[in-house]
Amino acid sequence: MSDHNAWILDFGNNCNAAIGAPDLLHLLDAHSTFHVPCTPVYCHQVVAWQGQLLPVMDVALRLGGCAQSAKLIAIVGYQQKRGINPEFAALLLSSPPIKTKVSDAQACRLPEQALAWREVSISCFEVNDEAVPILDLYRLFNSFPT
Repeated sequence: MSDHNAWILDFGNNCNAAIGAPDLLHLLDAHSTFHVPCTPVYCHQVVAWQGQLLPVMDVALRLGGCAQSAKLIAIVGYQQKRGINPEFAALLLSSPPIKTKVSDAQACRLPEQALAWREVSISCFEVNDEAVPILDLYRLFNSFPT
């Protein structure tokens, strides 16, 4: 069994998830966003980063929770599959990410009350008796709630 580096992200409202360490590219102040009219309430902002405008998602709101007071923006990169150019986006965070190591022995099932996570996560692991979903960033930014 090998350990993998990950970041645990705090989206507010007791909403946490993890991404792989290489997926987190940059942190920005949350006040650097711009509102975009006629967009979903959970993704109604963009941020300028390296010459691009990136969508900014409020994951807690996307999964049916309440809007949060974000302090940071995490710039993330992801690919649909190997060999395809990466895509970039941003996530609102309530607090700085926490680096952790994850092993296969920590794998667990998503709790039944976490059904909303099934659409946007690829797996789940346990830390301190708490299930932490691992986000599938491609599905998060390329699927819409029904």
